[in-house]
Amino acid sequence: MSDMAWHLTGEYLENCNCDILCPCVTSAFQAPADNERCLVPLAMRVTDGESDGLRLDGLGIILVVDAPQVMGEGGWRVAVYIDERADQAQREALGPILSGARGGMPEFLATLIGEQVGVKFVPITFESHDDTRRVTVPGIMDFEVTGVRAPDSPVMRIVNVFHPMGTDLPVARSTVGTFNDPDYGWSFDNAGKNGHYRDFAWSA
Repeated sequence: MSDMAWHLTGEYLENCNCDILCPCVTSAFQAPADNERCLVPLAMRVTDGESDGLRLDGLGIILVVDAPQVMGEGGWRVAVYIDERADQAQREALGPILSGARGGMPEFLATLIGEQVGVKFVPITFESHDDTRRVTVPGIMDFEVTGVRAPDSPVMRIVNVFHPMGTDLPVARSTVGTFNDPDYGWSFDNAGKNGHYRDFAWSA
């Protein structure tokens, strides 16, 4: 394994096709999802990133996952989307990080992935306003999640969970949740379904 000298920190959102609250999140990926397949984008905006001295700030990364009903069984199909603004050196740095070859949380996720269907370099826009997060790739995907509140209360949270992004997750609902990539023959709409967002920090 190569020298471990990288970190990615920033903002994250997801929007799966489970109703609120997703049983995968509250069971360390061991309980069955609400549907036969779990369809979810894992979207990140890197605000502070570095790999062996190369800056990775400002780049978007999205993993779109098609997993079995019990996510912990593995065999995930994953489509990777990387910000087209990444130059050649940044693309070459992100590849080994996201594949798990450089260790850290991606190394764990790699044990669950059965097939990477492709990698695309695309324009990614990530927006953050109060308790709302949105990520878009023109012509392919548009996901927006907003925190769920009781009247006159802060956003609901779940704590002490196992999740690749952290143990404390706000509960959110998607207002927009479309994905369609004809190159992979893959489309879904998760509007109104479960979502989460938070800051994340990966390193190794």
